[in-house]
Amino acid sequence: MPADLQLALLIAILLPASKIIASLCTRLGIPPIIGELMVGVAAGPACLNMLHMRLFSGTPATDAFLLLAQIGGFVLMFIAGLETDIERMREAGPTAFLVALLGVVWPFFLGAGTAHLFGMSWNNAWFLGGALTATSVSISARTLMDAGKMTSPEASVILGAAVIDDVMGLFVLAFLAAACNAKSSAAFGLAPQVSSWIQTTFPVAGAHPLVVEIALILLSVTSFFVVGYGAAKKVIDPLIRLFRKIDATEAVTSCVLALMLLYAVSAEWLGSIAGITGAYLLGYVCAEAKLKTLVERTFSAIGHGLLVPLFFISIGLSSNFRALGGHWLLFGSVFVVAVITKVVGCGTAALSMGMGSVQSLRVGCGMISRGEVGLIVTAMAAGTGIFNESEVAVMVGVVLLTTLVTPLIMRGAFAIHCPEDLDDSHLVTALDGRLISSELSMAEVESQR
Repeated sequence: MPADLQLALLIAILLPASKIIASLCTRLGIPPIIGELMVGVAAGPACLNMLHMRLFSGTPATDAFLLLAQIGGFVLMFIAGLETDIERMREAGPTAFLVALLGVVWPFFLGAGTAHLFGMSWNNAWFLGGALTATSVSISARTLMDAGKMTSPEASVILGAAVIDDVMGLFVLAFLAAACNAKSSAAFGLAPQVSSWIQTTFPVAGAHPLVVEIALILLSVTSFFVVGYGAAKKVIDPLIRLFRKIDATEAVTSCVLALMLLYAVSAEWLGSIAGITGAYLLGYVCAEAKLKTLVERTFSAIGHGLLVPLFFISIGLSSNFRALGGHWLLFGSVFVVAVITKVVGCGTAALSMGMGSVQSLRVGCGMISRGEVGLIVTAMAAGTGIFNESEVAVMVGVVLLTTLVTPLIMRGAFAIHCPEDLDDSHLVTALDGRLISSELSMAEVESQR
């Protein structure tokens, strides 16, 4: 069967299945994202192992499916940026930074300590701790969308902190790469490659590789956010107006999609941060654009109708619990540490910044899921021989399981009522009352006419 038909068959099987299971989850009061993830788990190597069936194994169709799923991750984060409450995000800046900081420190040190207690060397243990640092913002963003909480104060802190600790996780990655002289890290972005050249050219820099790498990553990240945000803020509305003049169907959608992909590539290569962060940054800027509704309408259909479900299915497809073998106790302990350190560390930070206890709990729960940076650290450790197959399976399993439980725990946390929720509801009620009064007044004017 030709590769294009194999890809079509994969999507035709998995996409409707994810929507059906997601619908069943919704009826049972379970976040629909769990249904999409579980379809991937069922189709993955732990169950059906669909991608390794004779019909699909070793064909370009499986690679194309996974690549298409990664594009779905970019689209998801762009939509999350569009739905971000800008004013609340700005107000949450200091809180988000402290939440991110403690959300990196606690998992790094306690994760490494736990791994060492189970017999891992400190070199291996530091890598395991590093893999636990960064939060997968895409999972929390989708859960907040499904729950209708994207405009809540907690969402602003969670999204801001997740982006910040993604950057902090890269500094941990640079530290680990310099500590073990991992050659594979040179391929991750422009900064490590420039760092390698500087260390080779200048002996003084070669004697202090960690300082050079940290400095270049800091410069790259700062430059990307400053230049990327400033450029998008200045040109996004004129660009959308220009795209509207193109005499073609959905020209605005196509051109904004291309711009989003360009930001994702730039974030990964020039900014040395995850590509989804670049997509989120552009969406964040578009949230303030005057022509936001033109973009939001079609991206929601493309994303939630096709690409976003494929992204979550692909996460489930990466799971393989069979490789854990006799390491279930290590897996369980690392998983508990991964959950507790985020809930306690991030929740404590939010509480110390004046948020309520329930709100702080929600923030901590929203930071549980792990993602791209954790998998990058794991892959680097595996490529350099630091992690063996079972340790890789432990980390991939922890990433997957934290992804699965985050929506459930977040839903439970948001189900707990607190006084701050009443304040927000009163505000919404007041706004609705003003809108209703305005509509009634307009109706009276029209009747008098």
